[in-house]
Amino acid sequence: MTDIEPFSKSQQKQNAKDITDLGNQLAQLSEAQLSALPYPEIEAAIKEYKRITKGNARKRQMLYIGKLIRQVDLAPIEDLIDRYDSSSDTHRLLVHQFESWRLRLLASDPLVITELGERYPALDRQALRTIVRDAQAEQAAVAEGTSTKAYRKLFQYLKRLHDQQLLADATMGAPSARDEDLEDPAL
Repeated sequence: MTDIEPFSKSQQKQNAKDITDLGNQLAQLSEAQLSALPYPEIEAAIKEYKRITKGNARKRQMLYIGKLIRQVDLAPIEDLIDRYDSSSDTHRLLVHQFESWRLRLLASDPLVITELGERYPALDRQALRTIVRDAQAEQAAVAEGTSTKAYRKLFQYLKRLHDQQLLADATMGAPSARDEDLEDPAL
């Protein structure tokens, strides 16, 4: 008898459903988020899926996406989904890191711009300083501390900078080790 037991029929169905669910999660990502996917065939199939409006055709396309996903390593796909799934730990850590950087920037921490420059070579220091200055001015003007336009813009700039770096790493074939460097500021 062999050491490897064949999967039961119900286990095979569950595996197929899991792959289809992974495809559905990929289909929920925006085009910019999807561009970080290291598999161009899957990316093209998902773009085609989004274009299709008829029910049965969409179902067939999703089955095709599932077939493509089964042929590749799942780790990069799962990492990409975790990065943008708001319920995942990776996404939670990213948001905490962005919040930490934003607070440090608003507190005029001189080391944070250096830290961001090392982490993200594409950092536009002048644009960042302008956004920080605008956010600080708005914070000073608003006594009750409500969120302001520049405050949100600073967070979005940090997020966009992170996404650009991930895209650059993906196109150069480098592993996305950037997320591994994250640390939970609450710890």
